[in-house]
Amino acid sequence: MAVRLFYINYADLSVAYGATVCIVELAKSLVKQGHEVTVIVPSFPRDRSSCDGHHDFEVIYVPNWDIRFLRKIWFYWALIIWVTILALRKRPDILYWGEMTYTITPYLVSKLTGIPYAIIAHGFAPDELRVARWRMALVRWCQKVYFGNADAIVTVTRKIAERIHEVYGVPWERLHPIENGVNLERFKPMDKFEARRKLGLPETGYTYIGWVGYFFPWSGVETLLHAAKQVLAEVPHARFIIVGHGVWGTHLSDLAQALGLKVHLVKPLNNASSHLPSVPLPDPATWQVCFTGEVANELVPVFINAWDIATAPYPGGRNEKSGGSSMKIREYFGCGVPVVTTDVAGIGTRWLVGMGDNGEAATQRESGTGRGKPMVGERGVVVPPDDPDAFAAGLMVLLRDSALRQQMGHNARRFAETHCSWDEVARQTVKAFGGVMRKI
Repeated sequence: MAVRLFYINYADLSVAYGATVCIVELAKSLVKQGHEVTVIVPSFPRDRSSCDGHHDFEVIYVPNWDIRFLRKIWFYWALIIWVTILALRKRPDILYWGEMTYTITPYLVSKLTGIPYAIIAHGFAPDELRVARWRMALVRWCQKVYFGNADAIVTVTRKIAERIHEVYGVPWERLHPIENGVNLERFKPMDKFEARRKLGLPETGYTYIGWVGYFFPWSGVETLLHAAKQVLAEVPHARFIIVGHGVWGTHLSDLAQALGLKVHLVKPLNNASSHLPSVPLPDPATWQVCFTGEVANELVPVFINAWDIATAPYPGGRNEKSGGSSMKIREYFGCGVPVVTTDVAGIGTRWLVGMGDNGEAATQRESGTGRGKPMVGERGVVVPPDDPDAFAAGLMVLLRDSALRQQMGHNARRFAETHCSWDEVARQTVKAFGGVMRKI
């Protein structure tokens, strides 16, 4: 049965980061499967040409105040009027809301319209926010209302579902852990030498190790930089390429320089540098670690394909509490590149070691001896979190064995095709709505 849904989020669709990728890719897959999707987001004061008219789903922009501290709160409360009016006119089957922090808007709109609603949770705010006690009390009250009354809750990890169940008593039949996907048409293997030529890199003579993402404190790039210093002492021709930008950017480049690494910044590591060119990269003889800053969306798969090894050095702490649904690992897998990552909840052993291509337990072997030794799986290597020595050891396992890298890359792509498509995420999401639809 085709579903007509409103998909409501606080997100800027003109900027390609994790949240917007999830929104756009899920909406595209739902439409491809015959469902009708209307995406509702705030109107940011930016050029929308990159997202308007490029998709098969409708996008409605809600006018928003461009005042930093009021922007999100205004949007939450403006939605009560906007979504109510739109829902009464278009009568969607379900309202699908991105998780919201300081409001009970999803609950109120559902009451006003009589339309059931679902929530998608990418994290668990009480475990992640560091705010005053009164603000945390408000967050918990709002979540108790909108989680407690939701007809269905989709979570991107099982850990998040467990926390919602434990803290708010939401019954398991309304909780649906569905992990993120990857666009397998965009993230696919390409000739490694061709990818390097596009980036201005020498085809041979260096071994490239990469990371891509947004710079958050919980990205773990510090661990990678400390490991890089150790790796370069043994493999001088190794080169590390860090693709991304964000609030943690200058801290990371400063750290790399403090470690004595030869650093090159292609452009500033902040959010205001997208107009600057990303390629060609400079001669690797002049750097050991290259920070590219923000790159064009279409270049991300090219960077990944240029690498010999991809990395996801997630730290513990926040990631252990909420688990992980790593989009970057799925993108690495889609491109057929082996991965070194850390053993945190929802990532690590389950993705690289713990499941075979058929979803069943895979064989694994350990490399080295002693505490923190790498676990070598079918698609990559897993090490303990927050341990630069272990991460360096994991990188060395793959640096020493090009045949192993090639086999792991092949396994990774095959696994992505079977388990990681957005089409599968869309099917599971509609299935989660099934019980809700029967109530209508």
